[in-house]
Amino acid sequence: ERGFLTHALFAWSRHPNFWAEQTMWVSFSGFAAASLKSKAFFTPALIGPILLILLFQGSTSFTEAITGKKYPDYKAYQDATSRLLPLPRRRALPPPTKKD
Repeated sequence: ERGFLTHALFAWSRHPNFWAEQTMWVSFSGFAAASLKSKAFFTPALIGPILLILLFQGSTSFTEAITGKKYPDYKAYQDATSRLLPLPRRRALPPPTKKD
């Protein structure tokens, strides 16, 4: 109907796959940093996840710009649904726009 998913995981986050990927790598780096003998707050094990998060932020913005141009209903979905962090919807989605 809308041309993009708005139910299941996508009711909680516009990019649940991006969230899962980032969470996985941050967790891995946390375990790596915890296993180091040095207990410094910042370790080289954290550089990869930080760069990955920055990459995903740019990728997410790019993806949303393309999707927003392609689907007129995407703006309402953006206003109602969290970008990355899985959270309950802020408001209900309006019915899909009829296509001619």
